[in-house]
Amino acid sequence: MKWENVLAEVKDRGAVALKSVANTDHASLRAQALDFVKRRRIATGATAAVIVLLGGYLFFLRGTSTAEGASGPATPMPLVVAETVKVTRLAPQISLAGTVVSLNDAQLASDVDGKVTWIADVGTIVKAGDVVARLDQSLAAMQLASDKANVAKLEAQLKYDRSQADRMQNLFRQNAIAKATSDQAASTSQQDAAALTAAQAAVAKSQYNFDHSEVRAPFPGRVVSRLINPGEYATAGKAVARLVDIGSIEVSAQAPIQDAQFVHDGMALPTLIEGKTVLSKVRAVVPVGDQLSRTVEIRLSIAADAAFVGDSAKVMIPAGTPHQALAVPRDALLLREDSTYLFKLDKKDTALRVAVETGTIAGNMVEVTGQIAPGDRVIIRGAERLETGQKVRVATGPAAS
Repeated sequence: MKWENVLAEVKDRGAVALKSVANTDHASLRAQALDFVKRRRIATGATAAVIVLLGGYLFFLRGTSTAEGASGPATPMPLVVAETVKVTRLAPQISLAGTVVSLNDAQLASDVDGKVTWIADVGTIVKAGDVVARLDQSLAAMQLASDKANVAKLEAQLKYDRSQADRMQNLFRQNAIAKATSDQAASTSQQDAAALTAAQAAVAKSQYNFDHSEVRAPFPGRVVSRLINPGEYATAGKAVARLVDIGSIEVSAQAPIQDAQFVHDGMALPTLIEGKTVLSKVRAVVPVGDQLSRTVEIRLSIAADAAFVGDSAKVMIPAGTPHQALAVPRDALLLREDSTYLFKLDKKDTALRVAVETGTIAGNMVEVTGQIAPGDRVIIRGAERLETGQKVRVATGPAAS
């Protein structure tokens, strides 16, 4: 009787365990247990015992998983980057649209007429004095040779006529000839001298035409366009190529006359060229305003490799007198529809939300007023999801850069 009670209790516990196994999420464990029971290859008591053991193991797994989920890993404190608030000298600024230009940008023209026989390719780098284009020199060479021959002829004629004039003068002194004959010989000699001078001028002109059948670069630069092609006929004054000095570039911007008074020669101004900040220095403020736009031109020197000629530029110039102000980096400010605020840190690295009002903007620094003082630390990175009173970790070393 006792054995039957024990077996019944084991069967009841086995049923409970089997039910637990059937309800488990461990699919493989459930399938193995049920298949094992169905085959009934062992005694009923042993089967119940195995099911009880499996059910107990399952309860152990569930308990362990629940305990782990309840405890969970600790949430780490947010990592932020902070910077100290300081009083700095600020001035209101305005942005000017500008363009990168070259100090030397010319369309080279031919001085003489002639057919183009050669012209430098686009992109060719030349030095001052290098040939950029060449015209046919055949006609110029023939004219030069003819004029030189004429000079030689007149030199010989002048030499003879001068000797003749001297002889006539001696005969006149001896009363051998009339004075008119002597004067005629002297006049012929003078005419020959004048003709020789004219012939020499013609040679100089022919030499000029011959030499200038080659168009040479007046300054170093790069050929950026060909305005004529080989085989075409060039006339005097017609542009044949555009040459740009890419080693001497600067920014040209138009500033309102009322703001130009705050800009002076030699002043360093931040300039944004195609999204890249470039250091520029004012070379000249042209003191002549445009009557329509009421602006004056400002020229700023930049490095030769800082931009391409024709790039767009944005120049920041002061628009008022500088003053001392409490300033924070632009990245410290969080802009919302209803307010602008930032997070400052106390001595225990607790983030405190502070509403501020902004003022003058100069580069990356912004003037602020509010419950903030010089020496306070403000968060400039990592404040987007912070709540006031939240503890943070302040990055140091490479992480803060």
